[in-house]
Amino acid sequence: MKILFVFNFCFFFFGWCREVIDEYGKEVVKLCERLLRVLSLNLGLKEEFLQNAFGGKEIGACMRVNFYPKCPQPELTLGLSSHSDPGGMTLLLPEHQVTGLQVRKANSWITVKPAPHAFIVNIGDQIQVLSNAMYKSVEHRVVVNSGKERISMAFFYNPKSDIPIEPAKELVTPDRPPLYLPMTFDQYRLFIRTRGPQGKSQVDSLKSPR
Repeated sequence: MKILFVFNFCFFFFGWCREVIDEYGKEVVKLCERLLRVLSLNLGLKEEFLQNAFGGKEIGACMRVNFYPKCPQPELTLGLSSHSDPGGMTLLLPEHQVTGLQVRKANSWITVKPAPHAFIVNIGDQIQVLSNAMYKSVEHRVVVNSGKERISMAFFYNPKSDIPIEPAKELVTPDRPPLYLPMTFDQYRLFIRTRGPQGKSQVDSLKSPR
């Protein structure tokens, strides 16, 4: 399994930090594998179902460090516009002293207050498709702070890029037909890039016609 690490700051390329980041990457991969087992069992599926649907051990993963500078007029900008993560699952290691992540609940934005020594876990669009929308991906955005800078580290755990992703047959019934047509992760990424950030409308637009 190959993991691509993407960094926003050049100091992360120094050798003394590479070893730490490499070890961190291996541990969060293990955590994602455990979470997929739990999510599979909670759907009434075999515990390896979601991992196998992702491609077994040949998954795709990357890590990104985000830096949000302070802004004197935060109401005039966003650190990151509204979206749901296109992949499978995101583990976010947030800045505990400065809030910034917000999730949509109905028509309101709720600020997430990080708990010390804890990750924030976002379900992505691919798990929504695989679960036939029994799990929902999380629409979220990032706001900036007027007085403090903020750093967060996001680890993206994604399906293998060329495997068709579709609702699990075990979760399809006459009363709950498949909501989505098959599409590979590569095809989906290309699809959303042509549309740009549009909240959760990308995954919703994949719904198959009734």
